[in-house]
Amino acid sequence: MIPVGGMTAHSDKALRVLHLVDSLRVGGKERQVVELLKGLRSVKHVQLMVVTMGPEQFYVPDIQKLGIPLLYLVRNMRWDPTIFSRLSAILREFRPHILHTNSDMATFYALPLTRLRRIRLVNGTIRNAFSGRGFRWAAQRLLLRLSDARVANSNAGLESRGFRQTGKANYVIYNGFDMGRFESAKARSGGPDLRLQGKQAVVMVAEFSDYKDYSTYLRAAQIVLQKRNDVLFVTVGGGKNLESCRRMAAGAGDAIRFLGERKEVEAIVSAMNSGVLCTYTEGISNSVMEYMAAEKPVVVTDGGGSREIVVDGETGFLVPQSNEQALVEKIELLLDHPGLAQRMGQAGKDCLQRHFSLDQLVEKSMRMYQEVLAARNYMA
Repeated sequence: MIPVGGMTAHSDKALRVLHLVDSLRVGGKERQVVELLKGLRSVKHVQLMVVTMGPEQFYVPDIQKLGIPLLYLVRNMRWDPTIFSRLSAILREFRPHILHTNSDMATFYALPLTRLRRIRLVNGTIRNAFSGRGFRWAAQRLLLRLSDARVANSNAGLESRGFRQTGKANYVIYNGFDMGRFESAKARSGGPDLRLQGKQAVVMVAEFSDYKDYSTYLRAAQIVLQKRNDVLFVTVGGGKNLESCRRMAAGAGDAIRFLGERKEVEAIVSAMNSGVLCTYTEGISNSVMEYMAAEKPVVVTDGGGSREIVVDGETGFLVPQSNEQALVEKIELLLDHPGLAQRMGQAGKDCLQRHFSLDQLVEKSMRMYQEVLAARNYMA
C-alpha cells in the first residue's frame, strides 16, 4: 500500500468520493470506473481517490493521466482480514462522503467500515443480467440490500437481482462513452499484425471467460469461411478459455486471428467492418459501445441489457443465444450489403451519442451521490 501520509490534502468544501475496486485488470467494469473517473474529474468541488485491492496494471496509466491519487491495498490472500485495518486508515485520512464499489469483494470489506464512519456506500456491482442461486447470489443480494444505494448499468441487470428502478435507492445509470477515444483512431490502422489484405473483417472483443460465448462465434466463422474467402474473423481479449478456443479454430488457419489483450482496441475496431458479441447475458456492453463509436454495425446475442442498447434492424441485429446459423445469416447480410452496414453503423453512433455519453454518466452519477447524501441528511 502507498503510505497513507502520502495522500494529497483534501478540501473540506469538496465532495469526496473514494472508488474501491477489486482490481484494475482488463475488463468491462474496470473500463467503466475509468470512464466515470474521467468525467467526474472535470466536476468542480469533487475530490477523487481510487483504491485497488489487486496488483494488476492494465488501467493504471489511464488513472495516472487523470492525476487522481491511486493507492494499492493488495490482499495477501483472497479473504485478508488485514484489509479492514488498512482500509480504515485510508478512510480516516481521506474522509470520503461516498465510497463507491464495483465488486462483491470490495463491498464486503467496505460495508462495516462505512457503517462505523457514517460514509455512504454506493454498490455498483450489477454489471450483467445474470440471475442465479446458491450462496454467492444470496450473499450478493444481501450486500446490495445493506448498501445505501444500488446502481446497475441496465434495467435488466437491476431486475435480475430482484430490485426495481422505482424502489428506494435503486438506480440504473447506463455506461458512458468518451467519443474522444475514437477521434484519432480512424486515422490509424489496426496494426501490421492484422494484415487485412483488402478483405472484410469481423471482430469480437471480449474476455475468453465462461460468460462469453466464443464457441458460437467461432462456429459461425467456420461456416462462413467454408463458403467464401473474402472475410477474416478477429478476436481481441485474453482469459481462461483462450487456448481451447485457439484449438477449436485451428483448422481455419490465418482466417481467424487471435490478437490477445490489446490497448489499442480503438484502432483495431476502426479497421473492422462489423462487430459481434456472442454472450450468455449482458448488462450494457463496453464492446458494443466501441463498435458503435467506430460506426460499425453490430450483431449481438439477444437478452439482458443488449435490448437496451441495440435497436434490432436499425443499429444492428439481435440473434438468439448460441445460434450460429442466425449469426451467420446476419454477418453475411452485412458483408453483402455495405450500404446497409454503413447506415446501421451511423445509426449506432447516433444512438451512442444520445443515450450513452460521458456527460449523462456524470450527470446521473452526481445526482445519485447527492440524493444518497440527502436521504440521511448527511454531509460532513
